[in-house]
Amino acid sequence: MITDGVIEKLTRDTKDLFDFYDEKNLFKTKKQKSEDISGLLENAMASEIDGAVAPKIDSEPDIRLHGEPVEIKTTSGTCWFSGTFSKREGYFLFVSWNTDTDNNPSFFIAGKPLKKDDWKASTSKSYYATTYDKKVLYANREAVDFYTGSMEGYMRGKQQCIKIHTGSRLGDMGYEQ
Repeated sequence: MITDGVIEKLTRDTKDLFDFYDEKNLFKTKKQKSEDISGLLENAMASEIDGAVAPKIDSEPDIRLHGEPVEIKTTSGTCWFSGTFSKREGYFLFVSWNTDTDNNPSFFIAGKPLKKDDWKASTSKSYYATTYDKKVLYANREAVDFYTGSMEGYMRGKQQCIKIHTGSRLGDMGYEQ
């Protein structure tokens, strides 16, 4: 689904946009930048993948690929959020990103079909978002499509740790044990 052309366009467009922010002395939070990256990924998919359409309407999925919904969840961290009432079932792309000091971005992009029950409900009474975190993604790695970047699981004493690496491909597996 995510081709080298999509990743190249996303990388180029993200750098151009972040350079523009710097040139104009515009401060953007990581959340705002994540929203921008999500929009740029929609654009890259729509232009690089046959059958991909980016409706750009909140009531629609981020992408329709041959009519099927694809949702994009983007974070600069390791946990992806979705609204309690806005969750859709379908294929989800999980994007994590970072940049170097010259705004060169690198990405972790993985995808997996999800149902509403796959999302963890918030335990807070004042925060409604549901989450899907790196530990759950790693635990289900056999059913995950890795497009760029990788996940690494390792033990620190008796605790399992998961690290997300951006920007490199590990063949078809996308994870290390």
